[in-house]
Amino acid sequence: MALGLELKLRMGMQLVMTPQLQMAIKLLQMSSLDLSDYLQEELEKNPLLEKNEEGEGESGGGESDASSSSNAAAKDSASPSESTPEAPTSKEAEAPEPGLNEELGVDASWEDIYGDSYGAVPFENSPGGMEAPPIENTLSTGQTLQDHLIWQLGVSAMNEKERTLGLTIIDAVDENGYLASDLQSLADMANSSLDDIEDVLLLIQSFEPAGVAARDLADCLKMQLKSQGMAVSPYLDLLDNLEDLARRDFRKLRRILKISEEDLADAVSVIQSLNPKPGLAFGSDQTNYVVPDVFVRKLEGEWVVEINPETVPNLRINRSYENSLGSRMSDKDKQFLTDNARSAQWLIKSLEQRSSTIFRVAESIVRFQKDFLDRGPEHLKPLILKDVADDIGVHESTTSRVTSNKYMHTPRGIFELKFFFSSSLGSITGETHSSEAVKFKIKKLVDSEPPRRPYSDEKLAKLLSEQGIDVARRTVAKYRDALNIPSSSRRKQLSPDR
Repeated sequence: MALGLELKLRMGMQLVMTPQLQMAIKLLQMSSLDLSDYLQEELEKNPLLEKNEEGEGESGGGESDASSSSNAAAKDSASPSESTPEAPTSKEAEAPEPGLNEELGVDASWEDIYGDSYGAVPFENSPGGMEAPPIENTLSTGQTLQDHLIWQLGVSAMNEKERTLGLTIIDAVDENGYLASDLQSLADMANSSLDDIEDVLLLIQSFEPAGVAARDLADCLKMQLKSQGMAVSPYLDLLDNLEDLARRDFRKLRRILKISEEDLADAVSVIQSLNPKPGLAFGSDQTNYVVPDVFVRKLEGEWVVEINPETVPNLRINRSYENSLGSRMSDKDKQFLTDNARSAQWLIKSLEQRSSTIFRVAESIVRFQKDFLDRGPEHLKPLILKDVADDIGVHESTTSRVTSNKYMHTPRGIFELKFFFSSSLGSITGETHSSEAVKFKIKKLVDSEPPRRPYSDEKLAKLLSEQGIDVARRTVAKYRDALNIPSSSRRKQLSPDR
């Protein structure tokens, strides 16, 4: 059997994700905190990249010197068809950079990322010179629950054995404040007897916060009653019947406890005032805080978007390496500097376009959701990613990346950009309503319901229908669960009707 070779010509198209294109996409979807960590790594490994110390502290009203110099460097590497924002005139920006500022080719196009209408929106559109609003929800790392318990152990333990057993128990306390391990397992781990570890557990259970190191919810609440001098009937009796209390079976509880409705209401109120998760009052090892990427405020009757200058990295190419390419050095060293210069140029340009695209997306969201800013959550409009993508002329995937882990500071609070996107629900009049707006209306109805006769899901659907919102009972139940609102039977209260 003879074998033959045959030559065929095929045409096809495929997407090639070059390293530079991958980096640009990666930067676009990073949060400001992830971006800060990433840039720190880049600064450490690229000798041509440095922070622009002179530009620090500038407002977001205009491009910094770093942006200006990087614009000049990156402009030459862009294709002629691409639109690049003009840099502010400065002697330093106009000065040619021999070697490092010459054209350095890249292996990706901005149109691959930002669509046909690529072009930076000048930050002059944002009001420069305004003070950034305070960020009240910024949290810092505080003392952890384990730190607090270890400190109390240090001033309470009588001997080294108690301290060792105490540390074993404290290590087994979870973030909610409960003992997460079996006592026998802890005793075996510490090579101790069960009696000894139970004695030390009683010591730790006397620590603050009250209820810590409990083995179950009833145990936790009883310890809190004891710390308040209220470990008496009917409170303890009520904790012995927690399942009936969770079901709000008040008739059965009155029969078991043999008390009046007023006394039962008082006992339930006391139990509800206790903390079922005492450990959450303390911080964790992780710092959690939100830095808004854009500010939105009203000036002269118009909503204005401003990029948060603290989230705009201030980088430039290190000029001390300018003359290195012209000096005597090996081809390997020249190639190293050229590669790093190209990488720095692309990174700086990517960062500029990241800020520009976030600005444009935020500005589009504000245009669509003007009623929300003016009148509140009930007026949040249905919005999908395609609406914003079409509005600013980018691909839908770009909008999706930009809205992930980015935050907007408004007079109504700080919201993730994705908050403003929601599906639509029909109405009797033909008007559409945002699902988030409907959730807000459900919460408002629940807040105003009679405490002894809370609205069922069917009743809530009927009340919404009276407001012109056509929504099924199962949809109401789904939204209620999303809002962490209990069912009507669990919302039932003993207090008089409002």
